[in-house]
Amino acid sequence: MIDTHCHLSMVVDEDNKIDYAKLDEILRLMANNGVSDAITIGSNLEDSLVSFEIAGKYSNIYCAVGIHPEEVESFDFERLENIVKENIRTGKLVAIGEIGLDYYWRKDNKEEQIKIFKQQIELAKQYNLPIVVHCRDAYGDVLEILKEYAPYNAGGVIHCYSGSIEWAKEVIKLGFLISFTGVVTYPNASNIQEVAKWVDMDKFMMETDSPFLTPVPFRGKKNNPSYVVYTAKYIAELKNKKIEEIDNITTNNAKKLFKLK
Repeated sequence: MIDTHCHLSMVVDEDNKIDYAKLDEILRLMANNGVSDAITIGSNLEDSLVSFEIAGKYSNIYCAVGIHPEEVESFDFERLENIVKENIRTGKLVAIGEIGLDYYWRKDNKEEQIKIFKQQIELAKQYNLPIVVHCRDAYGDVLEILKEYAPYNAGGVIHCYSGSIEWAKEVIKLGFLISFTGVVTYPNASNIQEVAKWVDMDKFMMETDSPFLTPVPFRGKKNNPSYVVYTAKYIAELKNKKIEEIDNITTNNAKKLFKLK
């Protein structure tokens, strides 16, 4: 099983330095729960670099780099491109992300968000990397932009999927996968549960988005990549499948998209 989206760069000590003791414990928990690999995701330039450092230490951790829409003020395209250039051959850089649009927190900078989203899509296409897309309250604009830049030879994923079945159909047509977090286990997430029931097995993956969005039965506690197994169990029940089948197919989906060994 693979956690396709987490934020291990947030595992820091009181001096804001990487806490490798905590990371070692997270990897032990992953192994105990049958989680073989994880992809740690960049939200800005600084934690993208930290993600590379972490991925370089652990053989089963990979990373993506990108500027989250909430971080557009810190965007520096030249620095981001240099990070990609310097690390593309390491085998550790597997995507550009997370990138996208978020109108939940801010709507006053839509044009800037759109501009930076497009620039990062172009960067991913230049280096033949998949994109990890963040979309919150911006479904129309995200879909319009994704259609504008199609096709995507390297593919991509809509992370933390929270849209409708109809929207899922549109992005899947463009070659994207969708990915479910622990939110699918929440009692008030009936719309996401319906999408999980509907989607074909070869079109989705699973993630934690840790340290956020902890699944039931640990909701309220800090999330970590080992908890992705609880999302898998819940989706297996929704789809009336065995957990082993969910594990095997979604693991293969992730390996194919991110070109993992």
